[in-house]
Amino acid sequence: MKNLKLVAIFICIAMLAACKGEKNKYVINGTVPGDILNGETVYMSDYGEDIIIDSAKVTKGKFVFEGVAGEAKVIKLTLEHLYADFILEKGNIHVDLSESYSVKGTPLNDKLHELLQKKDSLVANAREKLSNVDASLSASEAGEREQQIMTDVFSKLEELPIPYLDEHPNDALGALIFSIWMQYRMDVSAEKFYEVAGHAGEYVLNFGPVKNAFEFYKKVKKTDVGEHFVDFTIENGNEDGSSVSLSDYVGKGKYVLVDFWASWCQPCRMETPVIAEVYNKYKGDRFEVVSVAVWDKRENTLAAIKEDGSTWPQILDAQTVPSDLYGFQGIPHIMLIGPDGTILARDLRGDDLKNKVAEVMK
Repeated sequence: MKNLKLVAIFICIAMLAACKGEKNKYVINGTVPGDILNGETVYMSDYGEDIIIDSAKVTKGKFVFEGVAGEAKVIKLTLEHLYADFILEKGNIHVDLSESYSVKGTPLNDKLHELLQKKDSLVANAREKLSNVDASLSASEAGEREQQIMTDVFSKLEELPIPYLDEHPNDALGALIFSIWMQYRMDVSAEKFYEVAGHAGEYVLNFGPVKNAFEFYKKVKKTDVGEHFVDFTIENGNEDGSSVSLSDYVGKGKYVLVDFWASWCQPCRMETPVIAEVYNKYKGDRFEVVSVAVWDKRENTLAAIKEDGSTWPQILDAQTVPSDLYGFQGIPHIMLIGPDGTILARDLRGDDLKNKVAEVMK
């Protein structure tokens, strides 16, 4: 009799667990464009930890994931060159990886879809305005109008996530929205980053990609305009293979233009004539230029220096050392540093570069 009671208890527990599992079940129904990807594997990864947690095969342009959802989490689906970021939560989630990309079907994913639709609408509207700039305008007037359009759309994109973060400061949706915002606003200032982060709660701020961004912006803030330069040493940075430090040039009583570049970077090479112009005009006791090759092969850097006819000092093989210290993600990144080592300007190019050097050299 006692054994029968135990069996009955176990059956009840199993039934309750099954009911709970059914209640928290998720089903992801996905579609992909055409039949070319049939038989390929779709991978489901934990977005924050970058760990694969499940996979499925594409059959007749479709794929399915099923399981039991715990706490809502951010997920990335990848299939060849296609991907989708969304929230894994209970319910039926529909993922469309075609040109009309969308993820919806559950409360948090519907909210995410709403935000992405707004983002796409802002971008599409800006593109339409750019294509309709009055052809009768002069080149400078057209340029000003285009710049105004771009400034306006970037301003709106910067503000877009704030109401969503206010509504979801401590859940997976808030974490994903913040991460997506960082992706399409990679050039956002440290000031704006911290402003938007002020709308996020502990969950969002401790989410992997957001946490990493905080580390990045700490570096940016530490080396922002008005701060003292951060030194580094490259063991084989001179052409003869000897060691060289940034402080061999910077902080020694001269204005120094520091150019972070690479031989393969076309925009970097396009700045070389601009740098040559200011170097030839101002070089001497008060002004110096030093170029620092990053993310490049030594032999390619040397070939580019010769090809471009660069005559100012160079630091070779710096690789990721400067970008790790100064927190820049793209090149060229050109800074102007004062005689005492204070950073006066960052991310200078073209006329802005020439004007800033002329200003301090008066």
